[in-house]
Amino acid sequence: MKKTIVDIAKEANVSVTTVSFVLNNKADSVSKETAKRIRDIANKYHYVPNHFAIGLVTKKTKTIGLIVPDISNNFFSELAKSVEHYCNNSGYSLVLSNTNNQPEKDFEMVDLLNNRGIDGLLIAFSQTEDYPERERFLNALKQIETPIVAVDSKIEGISLPGVSIDHVKGGYIATKHLIDLNHRRIGCITGPAHSYTAIRRLKGYRNALSEKNIPYDENLVIAGNYRYQDGYEAAKKLLRMNVTAIFASNDLMAYGVYRAAQEAGKSIPGELSVIGFDDLVFSEIMTVPLTTVHQSVEELGKKAWELLFGRISSEESGADYIELEPTLVKRSSTALRKDETGK
Repeated sequence: MKKTIVDIAKEANVSVTTVSFVLNNKADSVSKETAKRIRDIANKYHYVPNHFAIGLVTKKTKTIGLIVPDISNNFFSELAKSVEHYCNNSGYSLVLSNTNNQPEKDFEMVDLLNNRGIDGLLIAFSQTEDYPERERFLNALKQIETPIVAVDSKIEGISLPGVSIDHVKGGYIATKHLIDLNHRRIGCITGPAHSYTAIRRLKGYRNALSEKNIPYDENLVIAGNYRYQDGYEAAKKLLRMNVTAIFASNDLMAYGVYRAAQEAGKSIPGELSVIGFDDLVFSEIMTVPLTTVHQSVEELGKKAWELLFGRISSEESGADYIELEPTLVKRSSTALRKDETGK
């Protein structure tokens, strides 16, 4: 029969609280002899602490919540993997929730995880910042005492610590690279119109055009939803407008551009240069490896965990927001634009 924390307390002739403190490494007030006796008994029965049970005494469950908008997007699955790694290394477990890009589910998931007694919450907000119950959601966040850190997103109206890539700079260096290759008619496939990342990547695109006095043409900008099919559909429209290059705001949509170009008989990069954003693992092994903006998901997960853990362990406060530097990874999908003579 499996032994419980109550059984260990009885055999050690101590309280359940004392056992909880010892097994949760918070036994400063417990003598070394008593602590050793408790651990010896626990080891004898191969006892594994139930952190939810211990949480009744310590008010800590050693559990972290992570909310992402689309787990089918490789970026967010890699983010979850990174966060889980750092959580586990610190003795915490991770509970993952997916909102399927439905803003109303942000509220539901925050409420659900908070009621489960998590010690902290990491949240990548659903892609739109404009929805009917936004104020209700903001008020709910402000009332939660559990530490919260925003990941790769930010929401106006509330001051939260967080970490993301410098999306404006990322959009800028992607577009500048195409301009430096003599492209002037550059299509842009953005994320959802009101999303944190899409707004900023588009701003970077516009900044690069403005710097070279290239007029901004709203007809060359098409909003997607960061999915392969969106890139494909948008690229079909852009190719009909005779663009010579396309900046897709994430790699998944760039893969869709490849398909549209193939169907249109356009070679990459001979007749169409393509650049993405994220640097997913597949981008390097494409038939024509994708030029893209690299953002380190590993570093993003690490920094997010460090921000959250700092607030859990020492009750740090403040709304520090960290922006990581993007880098351009040049591969084979971009090339110098040929002039009208084909030279």
